[in-house]
Amino acid sequence: MLQDFVVNKTIDIAAPLEKVWKFVTTPAGMKEYLFGSHVISDWKVGSLIRFTGEWEGKPFEDKGTIEVMDPGKTFEYTYYSSFSGVPDQSENYTVVRMDFEQTENGTRLSVKHSNFPTETAYQNTEKHWELALDIIKDRTEA
Repeated sequence: MLQDFVVNKTIDIAAPLEKVWKFVTTPAGMKEYLFGSHVISDWKVGSLIRFTGEWEGKPFEDKGTIEVMDPGKTFEYTYYSSFSGVPDQSENYTVVRMDFEQTENGTRLSVKHSNFPTETAYQNTEKHWELALDIIKDRTEA
């Protein structure tokens, strides 16, 4: 694993924390900021979370496990990308952690995505989170 490669992004959103939390942690919202992915889970700690869809004409089925589900505070899950080019083994799963904080003007959302199997995976993911956070901000401030 590439311990030095960690995506850390924070964005301030002029929307109530509850609205941001709901958007970020439900299939409808996730479909918007995860570029059309269908997300399936029962949203309990220890449960499977599946991401299916199509990227650049290729179908995918990614997966992980929900590690933390603390409403209004933290959402964390492991994530394996079928496009990663590495075996589906626990050490090849990245970790996505989202922390939510109420601010005077709305919500601060911090994303930490770590444990990348390759530098390419890290670079692609960093670009994706920039776009994803812009979508989250745009949709929840509306």
